[in-house]
Amino acid sequence: MNMLSRRQFLRTSGPIVGATLVPSSVVLGRARAAGKELIPRKLPFPPNDEFGSYEPTITPDANTIYFARFAANGDKRVRGTTTDIFVTHRIRPTGEWPGTGADWTPPERLPDTVNSDSIDQEPRITPDGNTLYFMSRRSGNPDIWVTQKQPNGEWTPAQPLSSNVNSPDIEHCFMPFNLPGEPETSVFISVRPREVGAPPTPALYTTRMEKGVWQPTKRYESKLLDSISQKCRFNVVSRDGLVLGVVSVHDFGKFHTMLFVHYDPTSKQWKGPIVEAPFNNTAIDGACPMFTAGGDKMIWSAGYDRGPGPVSTAGGTGGRYDLFWLKTSDIVAYYKANARLS
Repeated sequence: MNMLSRRQFLRTSGPIVGATLVPSSVVLGRARAAGKELIPRKLPFPPNDEFGSYEPTITPDANTIYFARFAANGDKRVRGTTTDIFVTHRIRPTGEWPGTGADWTPPERLPDTVNSDSIDQEPRITPDGNTLYFMSRRSGNPDIWVTQKQPNGEWTPAQPLSSNVNSPDIEHCFMPFNLPGEPETSVFISVRPREVGAPPTPALYTTRMEKGVWQPTKRYESKLLDSISQKCRFNVVSRDGLVLGVVSVHDFGKFHTMLFVHYDPTSKQWKGPIVEAPFNNTAIDGACPMFTAGGDKMIWSAGYDRGPGPVSTAGGTGGRYDLFWLKTSDIVAYYKANARLS
């Protein structure tokens, strides 16, 4: 396998977009970059290590990171032949984040009350640090599961969310979806029939919790978001006067990449132009981010320094990834400049 440095990668990367209905004139990439350079920052070793880290989620204080790990990359602690969820802690939270490798614990596998011998990945930790949502196929179908951290630090046996969220079809990437002036909501991808008798098709769905119960899901309709095909995750953050949306695109058989859009609170509509992440590469997996609860950092996994590898799949296979991060303000400034909003 060829190993590319980050600088080599950025010089050779080419944009990819999964838009099917959006005119090319509203999709802006590196060739039309108007803002400052946006270069991913790599976390130290640890939390990165030789076995790789995938789809991270981070606590509000940025001192605990949960992520998935593929068995194929050699960590014998992963049960079965797919993925398990791991955790790493920043034990010396002083100085500038993220610090050095001496500041972090080596990654540890979460216990069997959380993990199984099936696919367990896509973790999402809540702002209080005590509830972990994730996707699992232990029941035979990709569904959303949940576990709670107890006062003694132990995790409760994971349980699937109710049929208000899960269905006989596919559900994954259960993410926060908080818009200005709107109730606190979650968004996820489901591949289910949009109407009775129709074939299953992927789309965004939302749900919100009321009195401790997740309410029946609704398909989230947006002309702009519906125009982007092969969506596999949608993240939202409010920062510096902008509501930024990050669309992860999985062009199946190729690799994950990221697109940026924005939300207009006045019209309550998602708008373009769609701006490519400047570090997208058609031959290297890199997407599926998560923001801190305060919205100051975005963290994600990518193979930038490892070169092309196996694409991650719903079957629990994938390449070897490292954890990267950026300041959200830098991403917002990049989007505003390229979208000509400032």
